[in-house]
Amino acid sequence: MSVLQGCRILDLGIITAGAATSAILADLGAEVIKIESPTYRDPFRVWTGNGPNPGDLPPLFRATNRNKRAISIDLKQARGREVMLRLVASSDVVVENFRRGVLPKLGLSFEELRAANGKIVLASVSSQGETGADARHVSYGSTLEAVAGFAWGTGYAGEDPLISGRDVNYPDQVAAVFAAGMIMAALRSVNGGGPAVHLDLSQRDLTSFLIGEAFVSASAGNPGGRKGNAQEAYLLQDCFKARNDAWIAVSVRQTELAAICSLLGIDPQSSVAALRGTLERHIACIGSESAIAALRQAGVAAAPVLDGGGILGLETEFWSHAIQRFDGKMVKGFPFQIDGQPLGIERGAPSVGTDTQSILSDVAGYDEREIAALVEAGAIEIGAS
Repeated sequence: MSVLQGCRILDLGIITAGAATSAILADLGAEVIKIESPTYRDPFRVWTGNGPNPGDLPPLFRATNRNKRAISIDLKQARGREVMLRLVASSDVVVENFRRGVLPKLGLSFEELRAANGKIVLASVSSQGETGADARHVSYGSTLEAVAGFAWGTGYAGEDPLISGRDVNYPDQVAAVFAAGMIMAALRSVNGGGPAVHLDLSQRDLTSFLIGEAFVSASAGNPGGRKGNAQEAYLLQDCFKARNDAWIAVSVRQTELAAICSLLGIDPQSSVAALRGTLERHIACIGSESAIAALRQAGVAAAPVLDGGGILGLETEFWSHAIQRFDGKMVKGFPFQIDGQPLGIERGAPSVGTDTQSILSDVAGYDEREIAALVEAGAIEIGAS
């Protein structure tokens, strides 16, 4: 039995933050129903970066929508809204990451969802929260990293601030993991007799929270700034290129100064700049494996900077669940595993509205005549199976 078996999630999430939240819940065994519209699809369906086979869904979409069923409802229509509320009545959670104000405009505010189901959990995974001057501004990972203080602290001293970029999209990724956890906490409260819950999950607040120590330090008069790979805890910390063009990461603490100076043949009284220069030249003259082995032998932390091929080459030997394979294709896996109840991919990402008919029948109790009338009115869409 899966951890969330018997839990039903209505997934209005798109792109990463919302859809990836629901994907984690689906991996944990929840029944997740992805809701799109006859006139609006999840933009990830046509995101660049398709797989090697023409016609494949983009890898990002496959990762954030596996293990889900799909329905297509026109929520802008009154009859579409009625369908949605009927589904809400028999569900546990609604996940959404629309721009603030869209859900109430559709007649699906938290109060209206709660009227349909007094035990519903609404998870609003927004860019900048439910309130505040910027709440309704359009945001992307790049702008969120900027206003959250993340970009200011990322990069090398004297150089420009850096953002993690679309392929990492740090605020979206961390928001999904935290949101899934908060939803399960809210479900525990509701299932224990508590009232309906509206979770306000702001990516901006979460990103700032995760680097909150920097703001605490700034309040004490230390504004901080970009330091590259350097950190106060280490005498020297950076990445160095070896003779075979591979990079290795090295962290040297003050207590290891004598050992590394002995390895490099320099005076322990040498400056950090001299130590850095000597270490850089030492590593550049030997292969990465030899350099790492010698540094570790001296008690200094050193590790290879692995690229994609390097990561995959160590699968099963050092890691097992971060990447999965389904239907002959590689896809991002799971951030954790559960002993005895392993997470798995049971079904691939669905086509638009592929389960509309069965969901309306099995979950909302519509008969064939009612479903046909909804199709005729354009309130729903029956997708290809």
